[in-house]
Amino acid sequence: MGAADKVWGDYPVYYKQPFRWARYHAHTKPHFFFSVILGLSAPVLLLIAPIRRKLVYEDHEPIPREPVISKKENEPEEFDADSITPENDSDLQEYYLEQVSKQQIRAEKYISPIKKKLFDQVVNVHGFYKNDQIVEDPETKRHFKLHLTPEEIDILEPTIFLNSNRIKSSMKKATVVNRFVRGLEVKTAINQLHFNPKKMATELEKLLKKGLEQANQSGYNTDRLYIARLWTGSDGDWRKRLDMKGRGRTGIIKHPYIHLKAVLKTEQTKNRLAWEKQQSQLNSKPEMFLINDPLNFRVHPYYKW
Repeated sequence: MGAADKVWGDYPVYYKQPFRWARYHAHTKPHFFFSVILGLSAPVLLLIAPIRRKLVYEDHEPIPREPVISKKENEPEEFDADSITPENDSDLQEYYLEQVSKQQIRAEKYISPIKKKLFDQVVNVHGFYKNDQIVEDPETKRHFKLHLTPEEIDILEPTIFLNSNRIKSSMKKATVVNRFVRGLEVKTAINQLHFNPKKMATELEKLLKKGLEQANQSGYNTDRLYIARLWTGSDGDWRKRLDMKGRGRTGIIKHPYIHLKAVLKTEQTKNRLAWEKQQSQLNSKPEMFLINDPLNFRVHPYYKW
């Protein structure tokens, strides 16, 4: 007699005691019992879905895998964004011009319109700007004595600012070349730099040629264009390299990078500076060649020959 017979007694017969027979096999042979139950319930599960659709509720609509964008009435048709370029789109050209004008340093941000108008009148009369001139406003018929600071004159006069790219050289080497051409006319400086064997002469020649192109676009006279200011500076982020030495010592080799900057002016500025120098000489007092230091000896009221 086995352990199951001690608990359940005699073996139940399925047609006499079906409930006791099912409990007996569920405890003694659960793998056999539940496999039979699942097998018998399969047809029932297959019939549940059709009965539910017919009697209870139907299936929901499937969730779309791609987002559904509802098109509104009078909505413009789709277009290819890659086909729009600044060359064929006027609105894009106006947007770019607006963004560039905001970034540019313009005279209107620092000079009032009345000063600019009076400055142009003085230049039209004399060919260059003369300070402290009496000017009549054609609109209001009022007279003004126009006096501008050196900073305001520098803003209003035609100017070209040049900035080079990153150059691998030193400031000492660049300064030697800058002193050679500073103050010369641009075309003369380009001719001198063309036959200079130094590397910085070639870089400065490229920068000045770029200035000539900008002058032609702005309508300036390139024959009288000259270099008003020219300087160099460190461009930062110097590359460093290990320098191996003897007896276990090491050093650092620094590779300098610099930039060149220049300010080009027209003949108008040169004429103004010459006029201001002439006025300064005319208004200067006579030179006193006598020493104005206190005397450390006795002064007589008469002159000794």
